[in-house]
Amino acid sequence: MNHFCLRVLTRAGLLHLLMLALPAWADMVWHCSRAPMAEQVAGSRPESGELFALAQQEGADDVIQISVTDLINVYSGVSVRLSGLPLSACFMPVNDSTTVKAMRDLGLSADVSSALARKSAIARNNLYRITDEEEMKACIKRNHPAVGYFNRAQVTEQLAPCF
Repeated sequence: MNHFCLRVLTRAGLLHLLMLALPAWADMVWHCSRAPMAEQVAGSRPESGELFALAQQEGADDVIQISVTDLINVYSGVSVRLSGLPLSACFMPVNDSTTVKAMRDLGLSADVSSALARKSAIARNNLYRITDEEEMKACIKRNHPAVGYFNRAQVTEQLAPCF
């Protein structure tokens, strides 16, 4: 962008708005756990009334579907349940740029989620601190139903994007 355009945008106050929109281009890809094969074969998929508040209907049938409110709640230490099972949330260290972006996307502080994982009996059972993306995958698999985040979409037998 040339200097003249930058000056016009600055005077109009539009540069600030443009800068606020930039982080949206780097939003996290939220991932949810997929139902284990035994659950799929048994046809035990819950009725729609037993699911979390649905955020989308077009996702794969075997991926849990949750609303943004459920996502915010679980990372805030609020108990969210799916067919009687607690929803778990996995997150990387608070100083990790991925975590900072992910929590900012939800309007939360990474420090708060970390503190909840250490101190709260509810959160200790549902919030899991891990160190890297490989552990994130393992955490989502191990704690089904679970959510986590990555910089880009990943699909495995245990997880797939849900937002």
